[in-house]
Amino acid sequence: MTNKFNLYNLNYMKRHTKNQCMVSILLLALAILSIVQADDSNEKAKHVIIISCDGLRPDAVEFLGPKWAPNFHRLINEGAHTHNARTDFNYTVTLPNHTCMLTGRGVVGESGHAWTENGTPKIGQMLHRNKKAYVASAFDVAHDHGLRTGLYSSKDKFVVYDLSYNERSGKPDTTGEDNGKDKLDNYHHNEKTEELIKTFTDNFANNPYGLSMLHLRDPDTSGHAHGWDISSRSVYIYAVSKMDWIVGKILEFIESNEKMNGKTAIILTADHGGRLETKTHTKSDEKLNYTIPFYVWGAGVGEGLELYDINKSTRKNPGEINPNYQSAEAQPIRNGDAGNLALSLLGLPSIEGSTINNKQDLKVKKSAIKQ
Repeated sequence: MTNKFNLYNLNYMKRHTKNQCMVSILLLALAILSIVQADDSNEKAKHVIIISCDGLRPDAVEFLGPKWAPNFHRLINEGAHTHNARTDFNYTVTLPNHTCMLTGRGVVGESGHAWTENGTPKIGQMLHRNKKAYVASAFDVAHDHGLRTGLYSSKDKFVVYDLSYNERSGKPDTTGEDNGKDKLDNYHHNEKTEELIKTFTDNFANNPYGLSMLHLRDPDTSGHAHGWDISSRSVYIYAVSKMDWIVGKILEFIESNEKMNGKTAIILTADHGGRLETKTHTKSDEKLNYTIPFYVWGAGVGEGLELYDINKSTRKNPGEINPNYQSAEAQPIRNGDAGNLALSLLGLPSIEGSTINNKQDLKVKKSAIKQ
């Protein structure tokens, strides 16, 4: 009897221990799932600001260093970045590249946005009429999902986007509730960037934007006047320092606003670089013209990450070259990634007809659980 009783107890304890283990494993799995779900919810930003520093060369930020460009380096240290991103393959000028950012397309070809002009549009000119087909933008997606949109520019030629996405030229909203055809809720131009920033932050504080773009002209203006001079006390370096100051103001604004703090992401890039000798940037096959920075910071973004390091399966560091869009190898990170990246940070789908980052596979954060 004693042996049978002990054997019964032993079997019971084994079954009980096995059940406890199964319960523990189940609880652990549920805990991990809740952590992943919480992490996923934190990845979604409520506000994304695309900042374009016109004519910003990444080596200017490196030249200034953390001491003289603390805010650029804050974006680097607290976010994900590369100093070897690329412009469009065929064009290294302002409007074609900003159109790449907003539409997720290259310039030329059947899938390109086709906008090659770089001046203030004439009466009747707009992206769709030029392409002879509607060219959707990140503003379309954000607006049609019920978010406010805004574009603040320091060059008057950016009016082409207001002309292309207003209540007359915008595409009907067929996503959920009808939010109208006007995809750009607010367009504002002021060539004085200090005043532009003040208007932007005041308007943002009163009625926050889900998606906005802020264009800053100073590095480009100084580069054309004095050359892209990477040396102490140059006019160009002073302009880049001013951009750093403006970035600091934007960061202060975000962190002082309860609605934005911890819920806002910044994507900062440029439309082109430039050369000292020629004071231009039009030759698209010159490295100093097509090499640009790409910074991502804020909600949903990891800290201290190099973008090529965490995107090895989808992007390739191009080294010294600017590969074309048909390259057999993985594409470099381009300013054209910005539009679909902004939407993915907002938890929204990609731009209709886009080809750059259409799969929204540009990662700005390491995976929560490694496979």
